[in-house]
Amino acid sequence: MTRRARWTGLTVSLRLQLLALLAALLIPLGVILLLLLPAFMNEKFNSIERTQVQQFSDIARANLHTEEDRVGLFVLNFSLWTETFEYAAGRNDRYLAANLVPGTFIGGKVDYWGIAAPGGRLLSAATLLDNRVTDATPIVTDFFASLPRLLPAGGSAGVIRRGQQAYIVAARPITRDDGQGRGGIMLLARTLTPQVLRELTYQGQVFSAALNLTPVPETQVRFLEDRVRATSPLSAPSGPPQLALELSIPRAVHAAGLIGAQQLRLTMLITTLIGVTAFMLFLNHRVLNVLGGYKRDTQRIARDPTHRLDGRDPTELGLLARTINALLDHLQEREGQLRDRSQRDELTGAFTRSGLLERLNNTPVRSALIVEVPRLQELSGLYGNAMVDTLLREITGRLTELGPQHVVARLSSSGLALITTGQNTPDPRAILRELERPFHLKDAEIPLKFTAGYVESPYAVPVPTLLRHANIALQHALDERDQIGLFNEEMLRLSQYGHLLEASLQGADTRGELSLLYQPIQNLQTGSWEAMEALLRWKHPTLGSVPPGTFIPVAERAGLIGTLGEWALRRAVLDAKNAQRIAPLRVNVNVSPIQLLSPDFAARVLDILRELNASPTLLTLEVTESSVMQDVDLACRHLEHLRAAGVRIALDDFGSGHSSLALLADLPLDTVKLDRSFLRDSERGGTRGALLGSAIRLAGDLGLHTVAEGVEDEEMLRMLRDFNCGAAQGYHLARPERLEELLGRLQAIGPR
Repeated sequence: MTRRARWTGLTVSLRLQLLALLAALLIPLGVILLLLLPAFMNEKFNSIERTQVQQFSDIARANLHTEEDRVGLFVLNFSLWTETFEYAAGRNDRYLAANLVPGTFIGGKVDYWGIAAPGGRLLSAATLLDNRVTDATPIVTDFFASLPRLLPAGGSAGVIRRGQQAYIVAARPITRDDGQGRGGIMLLARTLTPQVLRELTYQGQVFSAALNLTPVPETQVRFLEDRVRATSPLSAPSGPPQLALELSIPRAVHAAGLIGAQQLRLTMLITTLIGVTAFMLFLNHRVLNVLGGYKRDTQRIARDPTHRLDGRDPTELGLLARTINALLDHLQEREGQLRDRSQRDELTGAFTRSGLLERLNNTPVRSALIVEVPRLQELSGLYGNAMVDTLLREITGRLTELGPQHVVARLSSSGLALITTGQNTPDPRAILRELERPFHLKDAEIPLKFTAGYVESPYAVPVPTLLRHANIALQHALDERDQIGLFNEEMLRLSQYGHLLEASLQGADTRGELSLLYQPIQNLQTGSWEAMEALLRWKHPTLGSVPPGTFIPVAERAGLIGTLGEWALRRAVLDAKNAQRIAPLRVNVNVSPIQLLSPDFAARVLDILRELNASPTLLTLEVTESSVMQDVDLACRHLEHLRAAGVRIALDDFGSGHSSLALLADLPLDTVKLDRSFLRDSERGGTRGALLGSAIRLAGDLGLHTVAEGVEDEEMLRMLRDFNCGAAQGYHLARPERLEELLGRLQAIGPR
């Protein structure tokens, strides 16, 4: 198995990575061996040689200073003689004959003699030439000229240059034996020939010395190919140096060291190459080849999950292969368990959607029933989640009891499917009747009214197709408030029509396709119009007017109801503001359950009122019992916030379903709108009529305003007056119309 890595978009094998790693290690090592180590050693040798040549140079100069001191002492011997003092004073004519003899030059190893009178006049200047004392006035005069202008009491000595020749010169003031008086200057000098220089500096095979006629201010060291040369200044009796001592030593040690370093580098390079080669051979044979086999095994595992790596290698690689094999076995077992669990719903034990499709992948099916369990949110709030879970398990159990020719699946939190695999198709209504037997949970008996969608085919069709058609039938039943929807081609056409409407609703508000009609609400005590209900209308450019009962459910399913609701709210509030110049009418706006249960609903409504600079008292929001019951706490928080700001709240369609009279006391309401079916049934008399009167009286006792919807004739209106109903609306009183028409008619007939 070859490990792969990504380097700047390229796939690089493990071998190349290892070679790159070795290169990363060897290149710095090579730089150290070939460049840094020689430079380091060369610098070390240079430092040693520099120290040596400076030390030898210091020794040579010290020897010259010793010679200067010796000549100075010889001068001191002459300058302290009283005879010399008297001679310098002009009173000892025999002095030269007695003292200036060849022994002075030979014994003192000096070449020149000079005595000057106190005034500076040269009295004697001599040198020994061929064993004869010879006058040397010109050169001795130059010697005196090199002395300090005022000679110190301790004298002066140094090396001076005259032409191409160097001399050691020493001079002292002449005094008596007791050191008193000053009788001129005594001077001795020695020629500093190469032979003398060799004798003085003790030259040998270690170093050699020579005089340089070009003086230097300080010691300078130069590294030549075969030797190291140090040039040091030689002090003169006065003033700057006139000569330099040039001392050199051979570089034999340096050359030997470089040869040793070269041999060391070569040895290290050979050793490194041998080690790298051995390492690569071992790595290739014991690691990379084994990993290559693992790679081939892995590629085969991708094709055959039962294949495993070759774990016979006795090293850690074999242990790794065996560990991976054990892990693969565990994962394969775990995958099977997870596959089984993913195919089953954890709560009910029924198949999941994916499990259903896999279970019936190759099985012919002819019918599908999708059952929607109603009011789960409400039941959860009333009885708790545990009770609802038990209820779902009970419903699933009843479906499972229908027999092995049926497969039960849970498609969603509230949706169950029954797929028939046999030749005989079931009776969906009989199945629903069986499901609707009351459920006995603890001490409660819970009746449920299911909604379902059913599809069957004379021939076998794929399960996904049946499920889609059953979903279309279920949605049709929900939209039409039927118990069961039986799929047909017309439903499919209507579903496709719904998708067309969904696409067309996108941007309908900005294209000017939406409008509002208004239906007045008449106060039954005063006969005047107290409010108007805003009714949303949509005129499609090609389909024409689309009924609200058609496009509102589409908008809710498509998530567009929020946009449409905000457009209707803005338009209605602006129209209500315009209507105030004619009559003090409030405007009622219907609220979708999706709007009511959005987290920022109340804040958004109040923001729109502030944005339009409209009073909250102009607005009444109509909510339904079913939307409130989906999340009672959230709905009550929104409604209480809105009522506190001045917005009126009306409970719409009261009496259309399982309305609870206690709900009127629990919700933050101002108005109760009685559903038209409630009113229509009450007109026939009997218990419904008594119930209508009781509801109106109870609402009045609770301080709630009542509005009856769907008043279609004078008899209904009379009955409502008899029950002391607060207000009414319906075709008998006024039909929905545009605001301009409504206000125009109101102006024409006057306040009602």
